[in-house]
Amino acid sequence: MILEIFTLCDAATVHAGKMNILGSFDTLSAESFPAQHTDCVVACKMRTTPEDHEPVDIEMHIIDPDGKDVIPPVSNRLEGGSRLHNHLWHIRGLPLPMPGTFYVDLLANGVLLARNPLFVRQNERRGGNQGN
Repeated sequence: MILEIFTLCDAATVHAGKMNILGSFDTLSAESFPAQHTDCVVACKMRTTPEDHEPVDIEMHIIDPDGKDVIPPVSNRLEGGSRLHNHLWHIRGLPLPMPGTFYVDLLANGVLLARNPLFVRQNERRGGNQGN
């Protein structure tokens, strides 16, 4: 199995076999916590090879700095054989319970295949009276 693309982004589509990705990112910020990111997509492009005879079960997790899932894990089964597999997981209302380093994990048959960090930061508040 070959992982070609695994990214968190603002939007993604697949049309006529082509994956279109907009705004790949690894950092989010919020004024206060808990917070929520309104809309994003985890885009994944994988290729199974002729050596991949059996189906492969994949899972995508997003975990917080304490190692807890912030959304329920999602899973798919990939058929064996030489094929291209495009997966787009749309996430509306991504919970951000605290600042810190989150991870977007991809597992294949229970084994970690890829891990991308998501840095969640708290915006610095501007001090003093702004005249309002």
